[in-house]
Amino acid sequence: MERRQSEPQAGFSLIEMLIALALLAVIAAILVAGITDARRALGAVDRRSAQAAVAPVQAVLQRLIKEARPAPDGSRTPDPERAFIGKPDRLSFVSSFVPQGQYGGLRRYDIGLDASGPGSRRLMMQHRLDLAATAPAPPDDTRTVLLDGVEALRVRYFGALDQDTPPAWHDSWRHPVTVPLLVSVDITFVQGDRRQWVTLVAGPALAP
Repeated sequence: MERRQSEPQAGFSLIEMLIALALLAVIAAILVAGITDARRALGAVDRRSAQAAVAPVQAVLQRLIKEARPAPDGSRTPDPERAFIGKPDRLSFVSSFVPQGQYGGLRRYDIGLDASGPGSRRLMMQHRLDLAATAPAPPDDTRTVLLDGVEALRVRYFGALDQDTPPAWHDSWRHPVTVPLLVSVDITFVQGDRRQWVTLVAGPALAP
């Protein structure tokens, strides 16, 4: 009586299964590392894109403040409305900086916050030709949004408000003739905004 040899059952051996699991683990590790690197790269791109909107604004503000002009002809009775007027969250001054596409000459700049929504504001810049207070409003009065999503603006001024005191930092500036030696501008963005504002410190070139 012949005995039939049993045919081997189809499937994988234990060693083959272990090798396959090891390969899967290696592949999974490579995929996870790749996804993590991709997320980091995207995050870096997002941060750079967010910061790209901040740098030009700082450059414009620095140029405006650098070219700030004191009230004209200090020998006459000074006109406070044409002087450098600084507040904790707003500033107004005359500068020789001329935006692209605008007429030349001295211009009056007003920079401050304007409400744009609950808890969010816009950094606004308004400028016009600097004319006497009795002159009619010029037709090129322009308002520009510099930054959106701003929570707070803090401006400080370094200088001497009178001849008897040494220069110091002040929360406001309303000298009828002179401009401050330095102006510090700090901006806080709304929560969750990835943009970062490095304190801007600039000084008018014609400061005393």
